[in-house]
Amino acid sequence: MDEGQPDGRFIPVARLDALDARGRTVVHVGAVRVLLVRVDGRLHALEDTCPHRGGSLSEGDLDGHLLHCPLHAWPFDVRTGHCPWRPEARIRIYDVSVRGEEILIAASDSVATR
Repeated sequence: MDEGQPDGRFIPVARLDALDARGRTVVHVGAVRVLLVRVDGRLHALEDTCPHRGGSLSEGDLDGHLLHCPLHAWPFDVRTGHCPWRPEARIRIYDVSVRGEEILIAASDSVATR
């Protein structure tokens, strides 16, 4: 989690208290559903829609850093957006910053390439 002052490319999307008991919430950035999920104390932001059949990843099971689509169990790494089963399948991830109680994500559509 990046604490401190974000640069101008970050936009506020939620507050920390919006996270449910599982450490998740879905926000809308324009027409895009973005899942915020806390794993091992760190927040991640990723596209909420599985590219396979459009399942809502926010409803999927989390195993370590792998979030599984609820429709067909495709796993996606919340840190990279990659599917280990299908290298060509990936979801968009966004950089996250926290300022006080406010969660911000990168406003650009760039895909992080960690």
